[in-house]
Amino acid sequence: MSIKSIINLKFKSKGFTLIELIIIIIFIGIFTATALTRTQLGLKTIQEKIAIDQITNDIDLARSMAFAKHETITIVFTETNGIFDKSYTIYTGTGVDRVPISDFPNSVNGSISLDNSKMRGIDIESVVLDAGYELQFIPLGDCNLVSKGSIELNSKTIEIEPITGNWTIH
Repeated sequence: MSIKSIINLKFKSKGFTLIELIIIIIFIGIFTATALTRTQLGLKTIQEKIAIDQITNDIDLARSMAFAKHETITIVFTETNGIFDKSYTIYTGTGVDRVPISDFPNSVNGSISLDNSKMRGIDIESVVLDAGYELQFIPLGDCNLVSKGSIELNSKTIEIEPITGNWTIH
């Protein structure tokens, strides 16, 4: 076998054509787009679950604090121009004497924000409570609701039972 035939044999048997490389790049692009779409959908579900856990845990803690400390504890949701803020505040006391609970867990001076990296994209769509946008627990741990209240996030609703303040998710 001559040197020329050995060189030709090496070049013919190795490598990919340009078309093969383009097809592989297209497949990688399709798989990447599919994976990112599914990741974003899963991420929204996880973020909403974190927000629900935050709100429901705060409701339970406010009820327990009211009972344990024999104080009135109030969760206040606010809105600006018809859109609910991505935060709510926890207060102790009643009327003009109420003050934010500065050491409430996961809060900054009693204000809990849903606008952070764990819950970005989660909105409080509506709050329906008897006393406007306030959920209040009296010193015995009972809440101020006479009828069912609700807090609606993007696709889930937290329903709050009257008197007990127990909640369910729908």
